[in-house]
Amino acid sequence: MTTILIVEDNQDFRMFLERCLNDQYHVLTAGNGIEALKVLDSNDVSIVISDIMMPEMNGLELCNRIKTDVNYSHIPVIMLTAKSTEDNIITGLKDGADDYITKPFNLNILKLRIQKILEWKADNHRNFAKGIEIAPSEITVSSIDEQLIEKAIKIVEEKMGDTDFTVEEFGATIGMTRGHLYKKLMAITGKSPIEFIRAIRIKRGRSLLEQGRTNISEVAYTVGFSPKQFSKFFREEYGCLPSEFIKK
Repeated sequence: MTTILIVEDNQDFRMFLERCLNDQYHVLTAGNGIEALKVLDSNDVSIVISDIMMPEMNGLELCNRIKTDVNYSHIPVIMLTAKSTEDNIITGLKDGADDYITKPFNLNILKLRIQKILEWKADNHRNFAKGIEIAPSEITVSSIDEQLIEKAIKIVEEKMGDTDFTVEEFGATIGMTRGHLYKKLMAITGKSPIEFIRAIRIKRGRSLLEQGRTNISEVAYTVGFSPKQFSKFFREEYGCLPSEFIKK
């Protein structure tokens, strides 16, 4: 179930939102930005819904922290506030907010905004699944996430034939813990680190076959698989064996 974090210092309103959304989502709550960061660190959150005016760390500061931290920058943020001046809207959007709703608001509008953001994330996953040949810039994410995907693809390409390349090494090279790397790649691409590595390798294998490399065993080892593994994963991805693909 999709996890949503509500950040609101007014306990009554926070509980109201939680009751309204917990029939569709797994809802977590925090009373300010500092509490929210602690929740984000220990949970896989898909969307943050945050008030602006809060003690200790307000919503704008929280949004800025989320959007500038590579561990969280993929998480969409919806800002809720009673302030409807143009300056506050501009500030929120500059800090990276993905959407902005002023109080009072129709609850159905909030639910629709959440649904649209989740659909947008699903579109990103489908775009990535179409093939690794798409440029990272074609995946609709923030620039910090775009840079991370570019780096991740480059790392896997450099380790293309290394059968001993592990997720731990992948995370260490990219500068993230295994847990944060898993959450990040799942959020942006819909793939776990293992699936991400495999997808790039299989795509490279297909490219080599298309270039006229007909020795399937040689191609398999080039992209870091045994011939048996390569045939299995290739069929899962493209619906046919490499030998059948060559004949097409």
